[in-house]
Amino acid sequence: MKWTVVADNWPAFVGPIEQTWPELDEADLLTLDGDKTRFAAYLAKKHELTRNEAHEEIEIWLQGKVPADVAMDDQMDGTQIAASADHIPAGEDVYSEDGDFGDDRLAATPMGRRN
Repeated sequence: MKWTVVADNWPAFVGPIEQTWPELDEADLLTLDGDKTRFAAYLAKKHELTRNEAHEEIEIWLQGKVPADVAMDDQMDGTQIAASADHIPAGEDVYSEDGDFGDDRLAATPMGRRN
């Protein structure tokens, strides 16, 4: 995932961040407001790491998927809706019925059989 997703939805990510780094305080995290530099400095201070080590830990954490509880959070809805546009082929009208593309009128093939 990208840091912009985390920053744009910071309150939703506070819980998953606390799960990864339990020593961090929710109130302190909320004041960081998604600022990656300030978060790295805070993480470094709490875990006695250098800033580079803290940035490395953050990058490793970012390689994971968006946690399910964050993906289902109301604050992520706009992000998820915008991301869904990436799966619409060029030239397809997003508001038209799927039947307009002809695939809904095909006879169903019984399972286990091929045409």
